Amino acid sequence: MPALIGAGLCLFLLRTGFFSFFFLVPLGFVAFRHDFKIAWAATFFAVSGNLVLTLGMARGMPAVIIAWNLVHFTSTAFIFTWILAPPPSGILAMLPLSSSRLIAGSCLASLVFIGMFLRVLASPSFEGYAVYFLNTLNSIFGSSGAENANMEMLTAEAVMQGIKFLMLRGGSLFSCIILFIVSRQLSYLTAAFGRGRVSANEGNSAPVNSLKLGALLHFRVNPIMIWVFSSSLLLAVIARALKLEIPEIVLWNIIVLCVILYFAQGLGIVAFFLSRPSISSFMRIGLLILLGILFFSPILNMLLLSGLVLLGIAENWVPFRAKIQNGPPSTPEAGNGET
Repeated sequence: MPALIGAGLCLFLLRTGFFSFFFLVPLGFVAFRHDFKIAWAATFFAVSGNLVLTLGMARGMPAVIIAWNLVHFTSTAFIFTWILAPPPSGILAMLPLSSSRLIAGSCLASLVFIGMFLRVLASPSFEGYAVYFLNTLNSIFGSSGAENANMEMLTAEAVMQGIKFLMLRGGSLFSCIILFIVSRQLSYLTAAFGRGRVSANEGNSAPVNSLKLGALLHFRVNPIMIWVFSSSLLLAVIARALKLEIPEIVLWNIIVLCVILYFAQGLGIVAFFLSRPSISSFMRIGLLILLGILFFSPILNMLLLSGLVLLGIAENWVPFRAKIQNGPPSTPEAGNGET
């Protein structure tokens, strides 16, 4: 029954439009509240239900859109379930830490996403939709001469090439990591609501308050990653100059992964500062509100995100969290450094 309910809620959210981004949360809820067998059963029911619903509404839909729906949903659901509730033995249990599974799963989902996305871009139906969308924008901005001139410079081919450029160079990986992290955290919150402990498939039971600042407080990127990051930046510039597209794409995905890790480390430094006893509750709430305002401001949010990344990088040389340096290691390969 929990598996059926979780699968039903997953399919419901998938088709709500605005809330479809959270379609993985019910599956994560089942994974945290129950054992891995029920979690995988929920995923199997959700994939089967999506297959039936998609084929039932397939009349008039292009085949590439149907394939996109089925492959994207199936791969994303199974990878997310593997991240949260891997089997206790077998090849799927090779990565025992969920942080390692998160990175590996995001890379795998990104490859699937890119493959399907390139297939969709090559379909005539998608190109027709892109032309229709651009014509709609031209009609909206047609009253302004300058804006209309800029819109007319955009063609369907240019838009598709721009999307392809961004997706191949880290956009797909970034999207998958954000999807899995947000879904994981919301799943934990909903599963922990009203209970002191939830079932954790990584091993022991996990206290509810472990989702607050504890994980970020101890999160540290392995020091060797700074060399991976800096060398990838240099090699990406060289590959771009030499027009080596495939190496450049690989290097940019490595750069995006490093940026996300250092962003999490920067958040850990901020969380450590906010957790200090000298910071009053009033000041802590005020700083959190300020950070929220900056995050939702159009230009200031980019400065905030860049500052957090630079702050995480700077910790390779400045011990911002000297008081917890002797604590348990929390690199991406360690359990309590999870994001």
